[in-house]
Amino acid sequence: MENFHSTETTRTKVRKLTSADEADFEALLGDPRVTATLAFDEETTTERGTQHLLSLITSFYDFDNPILIFGVEEKQSGKFVGATGYNSLDEEEAELFYAIAPTFWGQGLATEIVAEMTRYAFENLPFTTLKAFVTPDNEGAKRVAEKNGFENVGLTNNPNFFEPVHLYQLKK
Repeated sequence: MENFHSTETTRTKVRKLTSADEADFEALLGDPRVTATLAFDEETTTERGTQHLLSLITSFYDFDNPILIFGVEEKQSGKFVGATGYNSLDEEEAELFYAIAPTFWGQGLATEIVAEMTRYAFENLPFTTLKAFVTPDNEGAKRVAEKNGFENVGLTNNPNFFEPVHLYQLKK
């Protein structure tokens, strides 16, 4: 994974995060509309917490087992759209996640991003199963998963969430 530089959808570019993304990353994780359905603790959503997370992410890109979180920008404008990535669950399974800035909601960008990240994982990474954990009230994320062929296998407990979440999965 150390050679990952970027991948693209029709309208977005998925790339490594940089220190230049700090303000946009803070705005994304500091927006309760975004983080209400994500597994972040309160500290991570603070300015200090997002700065620490961004620093950690960028410092680990060069390691053999990097943190697999990437920035997403709109190709046409260069604007920061959000973040996406993989959380390795074991050697063959990973959680695929994304967070999109509210100004970009409802435009189909998340569907494009999940499609590309799925393609990328199955073609370039050792994962044979991708999972998405979706809170019961996040209808948009459910639609994105379903449009990309992920199957809802039911509610499950995930230690990162306070309530049971829907487990969507897709096998290679």
